[in-house]
Amino acid sequence: MEEKLSREELIEVVATLLEEEGFEIYEPKAEGEEYIPDILAVFENEEGERQQIAVQVEACDTLKSEEAEKRAKAIAEHCRRSGEGFILVVPIECEDLGNQKFEEWGLSDVAEFVPVGIEFEEEEEE
Repeated sequence: MEEKLSREELIEVVATLLEEEGFEIYEPKAEGEEYIPDILAVFENEEGERQQIAVQVEACDTLKSEEAEKRAKAIAEHCRRSGEGFILVVPIECEDLGNQKFEEWGLSDVAEFVPVGIEFEEEEEE
């Protein structure tokens, strides 16, 4: 039986994956901002400069929502002004829909689209 992760569970998994890749992970807090990213991922480049990436995570069901579109467009607009990076992450099961929304929402100039496949290993009893 294949489990579908909730959006909140996906956010936790993506945060863990980014930490394993060497990113510092922060929970964004913005006064007065209606739509903020789910995660802020920060890394230091070869020159020692810190780069910040806004990460929006959507599950297959939330990807179809008006809320997801509004958030993506608001985050993209902020990133265009600030020069920050932006990643839209969706489960691999809805990669086609995610790619369609990514293009439809006009994010390609400022964001990267990242479909992730997550497999859970079942522990075997001895």
